[in-house]
Amino acid sequence: MVEELAFLNRNRCRPSRADAVDAREACVLLGLRNVGAGNRARREANEALAVKLAQATPQDCLDAAFTLAAGRPSEVVAGSHGVASSPPFEDRAYYAAIARWLGCRFDDGEELRRLARQGRPSIVFEPGAAILRFPASGGERLAIAPCPEWLPGLAALLTRRPELGARLLIVSPRALVRVAGHDGPLSWRGRLDPLHAVPPSDLADKVVTRGQIVTFLAVAMIVAVGSILAPVSIVGGATIAVTAVLLAYAASRGIPLVHDRWAGLPRRPLKSAELPVYTVLIPLYREDEGLAHLIRALRRLDYPADKLDIQFLVEADDDITQRAIEREARHFPCRMTIVPAGVPRTKPRALNVGLRQAEGDLVTIFDAEDRPDPEQLRIAAETFAAAPPELAALQARLTIENLSDGWLPKMFAIEYACLFEHVMPMVSSMGRLLLLGGTSNHFRIEALLKVGGWDPFNVTEDADLAVRLRRFGYRLAMIDSETHEEAPLSADAWVKQRSRWFKGYIQTWLVHNREPVRLVREVGWADAGVFHLFIIGSLTAGLAHILFMVQAPLAVMGLPLLGGGSPVLMAAQSVAVLAGYGASLALGVVTVRRRSRLSPWIVFWLPGYWVLMGCAVIIAIHDIVRKPHHWRKTTHGLARRPSRITRK
Repeated sequence: MVEELAFLNRNRCRPSRADAVDAREACVLLGLRNVGAGNRARREANEALAVKLAQATPQDCLDAAFTLAAGRPSEVVAGSHGVASSPPFEDRAYYAAIARWLGCRFDDGEELRRLARQGRPSIVFEPGAAILRFPASGGERLAIAPCPEWLPGLAALLTRRPELGARLLIVSPRALVRVAGHDGPLSWRGRLDPLHAVPPSDLADKVVTRGQIVTFLAVAMIVAVGSILAPVSIVGGATIAVTAVLLAYAASRGIPLVHDRWAGLPRRPLKSAELPVYTVLIPLYREDEGLAHLIRALRRLDYPADKLDIQFLVEADDDITQRAIEREARHFPCRMTIVPAGVPRTKPRALNVGLRQAEGDLVTIFDAEDRPDPEQLRIAAETFAAAPPELAALQARLTIENLSDGWLPKMFAIEYACLFEHVMPMVSSMGRLLLLGGTSNHFRIEALLKVGGWDPFNVTEDADLAVRLRRFGYRLAMIDSETHEEAPLSADAWVKQRSRWFKGYIQTWLVHNREPVRLVREVGWADAGVFHLFIIGSLTAGLAHILFMVQAPLAVMGLPLLGGGSPVLMAAQSVAVLAGYGASLALGVVTVRRRSRLSPWIVFWLPGYWVLMGCAVIIAIHDIVRKPHHWRKTTHGLARRPSRITRK
């Protein structure tokens, strides 16, 4: 039977234009035939139906299978391609629907494990699929997770020879991988359709809605008319609004100076046998240089090897990374999940492909340059075990390690230390909305699936997911564990990365403010305030610094750019500048004094770093208009002298 499957895969029948309608109807008829009354074993072969099935397209088969699963098979009629049901997001439901349509048994692991105990299976690789062969009395048993391209030929084969259905199990890829056992990277092609299960109202596929366009135009008209009729009032109002935002943002940096000891979450110690299966998703694109370091870090994880499900998520056309994984991950139990070509080409799209195949109860994300603490997975698992189900996500601290590579990594290290060791622990301990970092987030997979996975159109999928989890009633918190990262070495690379982050912040703010009243109702006033503060505050601070750098020399010459010389407005600007600079510099000094290898005087270079921040905001505003879903790639593995920032 394996030989027949392989032959059908290599010699797929292409439907002619005249046969396409009949082939589509044949797919519907097959589903009705397989779920109808009667014993499947007594069904007779149907050569005429098999011929039509072989001429079907993969989409014809999928439409029939998923519409049958939804209980609406009569709606899939000739030429009506738009009425078919959408495919399930989760792999289990996806392959169960295909099995029901084919008239085969679906198994998610129990039968596979029973067969594996009777005899170790052999694995046969074919393009787009892998087949497990189990020796068994009465005939060989096969398990397969078929790709869509296999479906017309497989349906035709089972219609010609219905007795083969009793020997065939349809399984999900994760069940197949779990039983197959492997020593080295097992390559598997992921499923792209659907891209996500995010509610349409929370999706960033559209930058703005009609309602937002009307609102923005109305505000713009009011400002334009006001600038003509009462320019001083407009400038004054804008100055006061910006000052208020900057003062609130400065307070978020100043509070940790007063109270900097925040309580962590309790943990419940777990024995190795009690630990849950943990999926590790690692999205990669053209990552060759640092892969060996990443795999060494993964090997050091203090977690039972049989409870780790490590997936490298690689684009289909990325031969460089695929070859690097095959070379570096030899004798390392992992999976290489191939992400099919498609748009948008983003990290969250790849994460959704891996999420569908996740074997674990918990899931985390690491990037190519990450070096997580060996204890991190165990700490997260024990924290989840001690917490109620409402705790859906945990964030580890991110620390920059390549301090010896110049001024920019040092500035990045100070910024990260202020954020992940002071500001975010404060927000976490207060129980408020925590905007996640892009890596070393840990999730309960059940909660992640409930909210629809990642938004593939959002280029800061971490912040968006944090808000969506909170809107569904889940909590997020910090854990006491570090992941060491590499900072960009050049200003160009840094600006590309940071402008992408700022563009994602704008996307996230626009998405979750499509219905501002609903946002407040779902998360509460306090969390809505935190959301606005950290996104609007970071964008405003970057632009305000650029404006201050331009205005300062003009003010010295008696030519103020903003405020028209009004003492009140100039005083407001001065207060905002002093508060913002003072809080940020003071927090930077506190952070640096706790570190070895950094001089406290280095914090006075931060204003230069903030100029880059302002430039990144300007580029982000440009990109959100011109190319909202473009992913500015950051190259990793370039650090020359890794040297971690350590606490005293």
